[in-house]
Amino acid sequence: MTPARFRKATQHDAPGLLQFLARHEALSMFPMNNLLGHGLRTESFLFQSGTQITGYLGLTADHNLMPQAPDADWSLVRPWLADRAIAGLIGPPEQCKALQHALGLDDAPLRMHAIEPGFSLDLADLRLPPVDGFRITPLSADLAVAIQWRAAALVETMGFAPQDAPLIAHDQVQRWQAEGRHRLLWQGNRPVSLAGFNAQTTQTVQIGGVYTPPALRNLGHARRAVSMILAEAQQTGIKRAVLFAANDAAARAYLAIGFRPSHSFALILFTEPQKVAA
Repeated sequence: MTPARFRKATQHDAPGLLQFLARHEALSMFPMNNLLGHGLRTESFLFQSGTQITGYLGLTADHNLMPQAPDADWSLVRPWLADRAIAGLIGPPEQCKALQHALGLDDAPLRMHAIEPGFSLDLADLRLPPVDGFRITPLSADLAVAIQWRAAALVETMGFAPQDAPLIAHDQVQRWQAEGRHRLLWQGNRPVSLAGFNAQTTQTVQIGGVYTPPALRNLGHARRAVSMILAEAQQTGIKRAVLFAANDAAARAYLAIGFRPSHSFALILFTEPQKVAA
């Protein structure tokens, strides 16, 4: 058997990496989105056996690791990341745990450690709830509300400090507006929910950024927002959708519009970036 190699990826590797990641699409939407949108601007590594790509590891600009390597020897990674600062790990739970251990970061203090259930949907099976009196618009219809809601979501679901969230939310929403993949849901003249896509390939989208203010919850707004943006995306040729749910209420909303359980996803975020020892 050819020994496995771990090396930096080059632009020449991009087509093969995309083919590999597509075989694990539901758990690879973030790296696929980055590769399709920016090439290898995200720092990328690969596992290789002979000429065959057997795994991927991305290191984002905000210092998060994104593994997709089901049979990896993670001990090969540490020399490449020695003295690098790592803010977190995002991806398949077993891989994130094994990589965290291989990097000597088991005891690093955590801001967030969640394993969230993932769901998938063939858009041919999308079920629209009643939407009379509702509409969706780009974020530009009320950018201030979108920023305020995103800041609240960062505190509630991602563990950010309240004093840090507004600036982070401002930058994120500005990027969302430029990408054009998020929408506000309105009931009459009142915005009631927010939803969008945080990753996209040629035929698949990943739902992200869903938020409904506490006073407007349990009224079906999140499922309306998600189903309406998916119906809109379906008209552009999108065939599938994936997501992961932060809580049971969110999971119930997604099941109600046709999503089915399919995978799980880990978010391991450190309180501050951790330096990998040599």
